[in-house]
Amino acid sequence: MLKDHIQKAIEEQGPLTEDQLVELFQIHKKERKIFREALEGMVKEGYLYFTKKEKYILMEDAHLSRGELQGSGRDFCYFIPDDPKEPDVFVHASKLNGAIHKDVVLIKIKRSAAGTKSPEGEVERIIERNKRTTGVLEMSKDFGFVVLDDKRYGFDVHIKKGNLNGAKNKDRVVLRIDRIPDKKDLSPDGTILEVIGKEGDPGVDITAIARQFDLPDQFPKKIQEIAAEIPQELTSKDRGGRTDLRDLYTVTIDGATAKDFDDAISLEKEKDQYVLYVHIADVAHYVKKNSALDKEALRRGNSVYLLNRVIPMLPVELSNGICSLNPGEERLTLTVRMWINDRGKVVDHKFYESVILSNKRLIYKDVSNFLEGKDHPFHEEDLKEMLQLSKELRNILRKKRDRRGSLDFDFPEPVIEFDEQGRPVDIYPGDRRIAEQIIEEFMLVTNETVGKNFGFMEYPFMYRIHEEPDEEKIEEFRRTVINFGYHIKGQGTFTKDFQQLLEQLEGKPEKPLISKLLLRSMQKARYSEDPDVHFGLATMFYSHFTAPIRRYSDLFIHRIVKNFIHNQPSTNNEDAFLDYIAAVAKECSQKERRAELAEREATDMKMAEYMEDKIGEIYPGIISSLTNFGIFVQLPNTVEGLL
Repeated sequence: MLKDHIQKAIEEQGPLTEDQLVELFQIHKKERKIFREALEGMVKEGYLYFTKKEKYILMEDAHLSRGELQGSGRDFCYFIPDDPKEPDVFVHASKLNGAIHKDVVLIKIKRSAAGTKSPEGEVERIIERNKRTTGVLEMSKDFGFVVLDDKRYGFDVHIKKGNLNGAKNKDRVVLRIDRIPDKKDLSPDGTILEVIGKEGDPGVDITAIARQFDLPDQFPKKIQEIAAEIPQELTSKDRGGRTDLRDLYTVTIDGATAKDFDDAISLEKEKDQYVLYVHIADVAHYVKKNSALDKEALRRGNSVYLLNRVIPMLPVELSNGICSLNPGEERLTLTVRMWINDRGKVVDHKFYESVILSNKRLIYKDVSNFLEGKDHPFHEEDLKEMLQLSKELRNILRKKRDRRGSLDFDFPEPVIEFDEQGRPVDIYPGDRRIAEQIIEEFMLVTNETVGKNFGFMEYPFMYRIHEEPDEEKIEEFRRTVINFGYHIKGQGTFTKDFQQLLEQLEGKPEKPLISKLLLRSMQKARYSEDPDVHFGLATMFYSHFTAPIRRYSDLFIHRIVKNFIHNQPSTNNEDAFLDYIAAVAKECSQKERRAELAEREATDMKMAEYMEDKIGEIYPGIISSLTNFGIFVQLPNTVEGLL
């Protein structure tokens, strides 16, 4: 790859100008523009640094870090490095040098911030300015101000009359920040690009969040045309060469409102072993590598769930159509068949390209009611027997995870109900009953089985990793829990010790606070081409395989599995393929983080809207978080408020 050759040349020869690199690589005059764009791309991506003396050097030699600024709404920002192993960096307003929230920048580490152990830095260069954001227009006679939705910017944006583009007072808009003034007391100038709608109109607030996080809520026309031509029924050619599992009793178990079903299960018992089949939609059969559909899916990274609205990774013809494992319809799947003993060990496994016919679409609530001895709609003995077996196997798999120290924080997920206008009418903690736990355990063991298969083979693969926590954060956590009367036994960092602490907290009022403090001391899970531990699950070689309709990472891994089934190598150049995996892993991790932030923003917004007419009422609550600016209290309905 050209990038590798350029890096190697600079590593061996030191700083080089563009002319020197052109001469070294014998770049023809006609190719000079393309070569310059490649160099600029390497600077933008953080591989090279362009010095004031107009020379290219390696980024590590510049002693700079590349990442994104995260504003505070006050007189400082945090720098979030691209490399997840590097710590976040405090940047005071006087050291921002014109950079603002969400800018991609290079910073130089200066020292530890006063009174903390956190490093402090200064922005050296703005690589990419995040100019687009959203807000509500407030008009005066000759100009307007946009009050930004994202308060972390810490300012409003001035809009000249000629830059309103038809926007009116109280419109929620998308705007571009054009100019950041030198003086601190002046507002930035901007231009309105799009009017989303009138503030308060149904759906406008959720659309604004999609725009704020640059979520593509419409598919390009070309993608829509391709999707419209996808057949919605299987042909004999589709079934060719596949293992026929249509006679196997198969069900899906999902929420009542689910529309896309990417996993189905079958379960039998042979003597003292459970035989679990997990069937996953074969999205890779329809979305070929480097096709237009594939590039669009990677651009999106994952489906984003903004409460009562979904921004899907794949067009509806795939996600709700031919890839969805609907009951009574033949579907193409990748099946993992696992033989599991009574200790929860997968003693053997096999992968199939298969065709299935789902017998039933089951709902979590009905399955839980049946297994808990409550009213249920089931009459078939085959179904009842399979569900009882599923409960047995779930208990066995869960005990196995407990033995090895797997952590389960069990935070209640909020459920928000809406009226026809999109206004929240009720909020309550969601149930995580036996049916949800069955599917969770079955998907976990499948993801682990797939990851271990390729990890033990040392096969190029993309892993889901969760690195060990930072020692300083764990020490701080240890000191905190001592004040509550708890002691973590081990001196090292072992999941078993934290699991025992969580067990001690069960039923205690301080559980939400200490659980959240523990969670915050952990690293963020991410994707990687290098195998590593999944600390939270207390396992090695974990993967994401079970949700290819809504996660690109799983679709990517399906292609590797399909090549393995056919005994075909995924690549003839392992080094280049590992670079490719690393790039996809980084993209998927970033898009996952974007989705999490957008989903949290939507939830917080609707919670605030729900509580708006309850100001002055008194509620019981539990302290759920401590900060230097106050404490957060969680109400029984999961809503958090700041004191």
